[in-house]
Amino acid sequence: MASPLRRRPLAALAVALALGAATAAPASAAPDPLLSEQWALSDTGATGAPAAWTQSLGDGIVVATLDSGVQLDHPDLAQNLWHNPNEVGGNGIDDDRNGYVDDVYGANIMTSNGSVNDDEGHGTHVAGIIAASAGNGVGGSGIAPGAHIMAVKVLDANRVGNSSLLARGIRYAVDQGARILNVSLNGDGTSSELEDALRYAGDRGATIVASAGNNARDIDLRPSYPASSTVSAVLTATASEESGGLLGVANRGLESVDLAAPGASILSTARGSGYELRSGTSMAAPFVAGSLALLAAARPDLPQSALRDALLQSAPRPTLLAGLLGSGSLDVAAALHRVLPGAMWRAPVVPSAGTAVRLRLLTKPRVRAGRAATVRWSARNAAQVARWRVLLDGRRVGTVAAGKRSLLRTRVSRPGAHRWKVVGLAATGARVVTATRGFRVLRKR
Repeated sequence: MASPLRRRPLAALAVALALGAATAAPASAAPDPLLSEQWALSDTGATGAPAAWTQSLGDGIVVATLDSGVQLDHPDLAQNLWHNPNEVGGNGIDDDRNGYVDDVYGANIMTSNGSVNDDEGHGTHVAGIIAASAGNGVGGSGIAPGAHIMAVKVLDANRVGNSSLLARGIRYAVDQGARILNVSLNGDGTSSELEDALRYAGDRGATIVASAGNNARDIDLRPSYPASSTVSAVLTATASEESGGLLGVANRGLESVDLAAPGASILSTARGSGYELRSGTSMAAPFVAGSLALLAAARPDLPQSALRDALLQSAPRPTLLAGLLGSGSLDVAAALHRVLPGAMWRAPVVPSAGTAVRLRLLTKPRVRAGRAATVRWSARNAAQVARWRVLLDGRRVGTVAAGKRSLLRTRVSRPGAHRWKVVGLAATGARVVTATRGFRVLRKR
């Protein structure tokens, strides 16, 4: 019998919303020139990545991406691809007798061979969020830049797939040794074949990180699969904005959704060797999968269940997400503190008090709706700051050159809590310092 998912694209509900056109990687004289544009990584409070990188880069951990494939020769991905040690590429033979011919970098489940090059772009974007190379003078970085991507193609060029393809892809990835699987795909139905594959993965110690879906609905009431599966190995991620609130299209569910991670305007690798912005829970899931890779590299002796628990138990619970999901927001640094207690944590180098950059924000605590809100800032030891970027509720509202008046005004109309963020950027684009400050907008009299 055909799967309920066969009638529609498996990924139709969770694929990213494109917010910007792909651009070619610029020539770079500095490491990762686009890192400052990756707010989920460069903002210390977004995922905890900067602190986590002092302990782990995910070196050697294999993460399978079950998606539309991966651009194998992308300059920011090529060196971080998984290689099948038992397959000889290009000889037209299934050397390891696993049912897939020439599956050197992964498998195309639809064609039963190793033709995994991305013909849509979604999978390449997801792979870059996980493991784009760091410090190579090209583009940006993944959250686990030392991890290896196993490409498992289960979607065609139109992002069409079904539960049978996904189930077979899961079994392939697990049988090839992957213990972290990213599934940024969703459909309204499931099948016994898919549920059996999820249990198969769990029984072999793997975690399936699933996107929650992009329907702005409660998937406890109207399920989305595999996100709503009750198999314990499934870890479901929804998407948050830079402000910390839930992305407007993101699904929620106290029982079905475990964790929130950045999913708004995420810059990552694009098909065609460039970079692009996408949004959705498809982007949130790979941040979680990459975080599990950081934990697994730091503590290879711990089972995946312990790493999942560390992520969930350390996730802060912001009021903006209260009542929407089972846990809180991703904080991989806090999770690493749980698995690297005491003396196991390597202390990072901290600049002396005399050279540390200090940034202070000033704003009125309350303003009436329809009037202008103002933020002022002052900084010490900030000679390396070339410009100041100002954001309101996670959205950029202006840029002020260093040496100009440290002030910005913008009109606000929505009553409730709001938050300023000011980011100091070096001439190279690297973030130097960040500060935030909240205020409230009162209703008109």
